[in-house]
Amino acid sequence: MRPLEFILNTLFPPRCSSCKQEGAFLCKSCQKELKIKPISPYKKKEKEFEYLDGVIYGMDYEENPAVQAAVKQFKYKYTKELGKSFAKVMNTKIGELNMTKNKDIELVPVPLHKKRYNQRGFNQAEVLVDYLAKEREVEITPVLKRIRNTSQQAKLKKEQRHLNLKNAFLLNTNFVHKKDNIIFLVDDICTTGATLENCAKALKNGGAEKVYGLVIARANK
Repeated sequence: MRPLEFILNTLFPPRCSSCKQEGAFLCKSCQKELKIKPISPYKKKEKEFEYLDGVIYGMDYEENPAVQAAVKQFKYKYTKELGKSFAKVMNTKIGELNMTKNKDIELVPVPLHKKRYNQRGFNQAEVLVDYLAKEREVEITPVLKRIRNTSQQAKLKKEQRHLNLKNAFLLNTNFVHKKDNIIFLVDDICTTGATLENCAKALKNGGAEKVYGLVIARANK
């Protein structure tokens, strides 16, 4: 633990985002209560997106009040430390997938617009990718750019979400997809999948073959 971090934790001890117990931002007791979603094979006939090949997620959002509280604290109260716990769950999901066996993966964080990034001070998807990259010892591939400052997705209906994000993402010109690699688009929550789908569109148009969403939890549409 870095000296500044130690001092801050001493003066302002972290509290569990769910039960408010002092000691950690997500205590061991609440972690044990998380309902981790068992992995299920992705079937081609159930494909629900045009560009995205599927969404891998650790938990159902509605079934996990502790995750709901933790994600809100992570995203809106700027508690980056929670990203480590989330990344462990996401890393476990990757390890359970047969399709990743003997395959190289690429981790692509869903980008924030520069204006939103400056307001928040960090991109939660990048924080998750940083932890995931360390867990899996892979390189980060920040090849997407958000070129339009769109309205917040949470405030929009399903049909509006896709229109809101149309042509909002641009692929960097230096993107070179390695054949047979699997790309995981990393974000915190997937609801309708509009954000992941529009990111996947940019990647597929740039030559990517397999693009999956990888999120902490999936919410009902």
